[in-house]
Amino acid sequence: MTFTTEERRLLNLYHSGSANETAAVVRDALPDITEPDVHAAAVSVIRKLGVMEGTEFDSLTIESGCAYAG
Repeated sequence: MTFTTEERRLLNLYHSGSANETAAVVRDALPDITEPDVHAAAVSVIRKLGVMEGTEFDSLTIESGCAYAG
């Protein structure tokens, strides 16, 4: 799964241990995200996490502001 720079930033901010938990946290944050581009990235992250397998999520490296499939 490929994430944009903004999506990676959101993953770093809202990472919660699993794809489902992270998607739920991002979903809860949506009403507070007012910038259109960031809001669109958040919706995209939720969609991508919804189809991501657990092992694929576990292979993400999230540290120092970077998230990428390892």
